[in-house]
Amino acid sequence: MAADTHSSDRGPDRAGRHRFVAVQAGKAAVGVALGLAFFGLAGRPDAAEAVALLGLGAPALLGLLGLTAVPLAVLEQLGLALFAGLIGWLAILSGGVVSPVTVWFALVPAEAALAGGRRAVVKAGIAAGLAFAVVVAVQALGALPPSRLEYQGALPPWEIYACSMLAALVQAVLIAAAAQDRQRAADAKAAQGAAMYRFLADNAMDLITRHSSDGRIRFASPAALALLGRLPDEITGLALPSLVHPEDLNAVQSALMEASYFGRDGQAEIRLRHKQGHYLWVEMRCRPTRAPLGETTDIVAVTRDISERKRQERALVEARDAALDASRAKSRFLANMSHELRTPLNAVIGFSEVMTREMFGPIGPRYQEYSRLIHESGSHLLELINTVLDMSKIEAGKFELHEELFDLGETVESAVRVLKIPAERAGVALQTAIAPQTRLVFADRRAIKQVLVNLLSNGVKYTPRGGMVRVGAHLDRGVVLTVADTGTGISKSDLARLGQAFEQVESAQTRAREGTGLGLALVKSLAALHGGEAVLESVLGEGTTVTVRLPFAAVDEQGKPAGGEATGKVIAFRTAS
Repeated sequence: MAADTHSSDRGPDRAGRHRFVAVQAGKAAVGVALGLAFFGLAGRPDAAEAVALLGLGAPALLGLLGLTAVPLAVLEQLGLALFAGLIGWLAILSGGVVSPVTVWFALVPAEAALAGGRRAVVKAGIAAGLAFAVVVAVQALGALPPSRLEYQGALPPWEIYACSMLAALVQAVLIAAAAQDRQRAADAKAAQGAAMYRFLADNAMDLITRHSSDGRIRFASPAALALLGRLPDEITGLALPSLVHPEDLNAVQSALMEASYFGRDGQAEIRLRHKQGHYLWVEMRCRPTRAPLGETTDIVAVTRDISERKRQERALVEARDAALDASRAKSRFLANMSHELRTPLNAVIGFSEVMTREMFGPIGPRYQEYSRLIHESGSHLLELINTVLDMSKIEAGKFELHEELFDLGETVESAVRVLKIPAERAGVALQTAIAPQTRLVFADRRAIKQVLVNLLSNGVKYTPRGGMVRVGAHLDRGVVLTVADTGTGISKSDLARLGQAFEQVESAQTRAREGTGLGLALVKSLAALHGGEAVLESVLGEGTTVTVRLPFAAVDEQGKPAGGEATGKVIAFRTAS
């Protein structure tokens, strides 16, 4: 058990146990010597004297317990209590107040000084005083037993006193030696701690400073030279605000106030003046120190150079601002271009339509064919321009929804009619399946038609002859629109890119198709403005299904919106997992 105890003890506890065991062993040795002397002088002890002799050897048992796992504090308190009681018992057996062992009472608080601080000494003094009071009370009551040392007459009284003083002196020497060992150990530990803190302060890359409550620097670590180009002595005694950029005075004073007045950790990002005159960004963290009651609390601060981080943040902000400016410029350009192009296009489409219908007389079949081609090309270009304009409005946050109750079936049929002729030319069949519960919806009619036209256009465009594009609508926590085709499909590697503006799938089959790559991006944005989302599912060679969820578009039996109003929050376009 002793071996286990030594392996578990560490540092100060092990040294304290060693001192305790040594003191108890010395006390036991002195006690055994006194017991043998008494036996030689007085002969065989009686019962009371036998208890006293056992008490003189009790420190040996405490010393053995010191090698076990019993807490040292418990052993020290027990030892002091037994010591005080033993002295009192010996004094009662050997003459009371005038006993030669009463001088040992002074050793009790002295030994307590080894066990702890002021409180332990006070407790030991109280225990010794109580034991002495018991001796005085027993003598006052005339209950003292006759002292065998006196009536045996083996030694003169002065010799007995001399032996007792000699034993007390030996015990005092043991206590003093143990106290010196303890003080040396404490001094060594303090010196080691001070050296460690000095080593950390001298070699830390961050500046460590100590401040008075008004911010004046009382100590600065050597890192001041690397950070500020100043020796620690050059800034010691200066007020911290004298080194701070004028614009950062409030920040540093607030951090110091947090620490000195409120007793909380303070933090500030400020600019400090270098010895060469320029300023550098630093992060200062300060906290209050513990001070005795009634004394002013000092502040310890750790200051770190964050100039590089600030440069990176500034570069990011500049890059963000440049990107925003470029985006706004692009949106303005697209909007202006769209408006400028739509005016002449309307004229081209209008006059070509007049020629196609021969409103002012026949022009011949050849010219009629040309005018029809002009009309179709102009209509297609106008559709692209409108799409670009809508995207620029959405990106600029200026696209407004005009929600109303309308017949979804009619809107679907209108979208199908727009794609009917292109579908017939491509040999693609168009089908619709609108659930009765979704005939009436609450949404932006024009936006929903644009979603359907874009999805149907993509379906017709990428579905081979003989294929089919199907439009459906049903209720599932809102209105769900689906446009499915039996076209070429999309590979998994391309699914993640689709839905971003101007992104198209590059393949031999799709490269020849017309388009800007804005169709799915516009679908995503319009669905998000309705508080919904667009989900894309596709298998290469089998077809594609786009599901548009409109959680706020459903209406109840009275024709009122059943799901609340759209939030307008943009939800990212995603693909089905």
